[in-house]
Amino acid sequence: MPLAEDELIDTVLGLDTLSELPRTGWLLRGIRPCESIADHTCGVALVAMLLTDRVRGAGHAVNGERVLRLALVHDAPEARLGDVPMPAKTAEAARAFDALEERLASELLPEPYLELWREAERGETLEARIVRASDKLQMMLKVLAYERSGRGELGEFWANPKNFRHMELPEARAVFERICQRAGREMPVGAG
Repeated sequence: MPLAEDELIDTVLGLDTLSELPRTGWLLRGIRPCESIADHTCGVALVAMLLTDRVRGAGHAVNGERVLRLALVHDAPEARLGDVPMPAKTAEAARAFDALEERLASELLPEPYLELWREAERGETLEARIVRASDKLQMMLKVLAYERSGRGELGEFWANPKNFRHMELPEARAVFERICQRAGREMPVGAG
């Protein structure tokens, strides 16, 4: 069922701050100006669309509209939380953030969009796995772009196997490998 006019307006206004909030990881490494969370979300949607076509090309049925919907809501709680970089998250903090993100997502996203966010978080469906892999692919493509433009040395990103989470999608792994080749880097041990 479509949203009523006020729900539509409130949802868009609630997520609008994503365009004003920078990706904190880039700021911490001295990259200014840097992409916003909304820029990242748009990039993830683009990568997810392209990766969907690769997965389909390998013979798998993928609901492309669902992939794009998942990609567009995957960072919704960051409209209130901001972008919290992974190194700052201990296991205990991650559990607390998960609960907080769930609460914020439920405040920001009406059903059925909240359920899309939850699906993206769980990462169990093929479509959600594509989005989760695309999230990391977009980040590593941004690392490559920032380094190529001389905006920073981001070696720590290349060394972290969690940044190469391909979600058991051979099509995503192949793109990660090619990104590394273009950067003259090796994929870290344990990437996946």
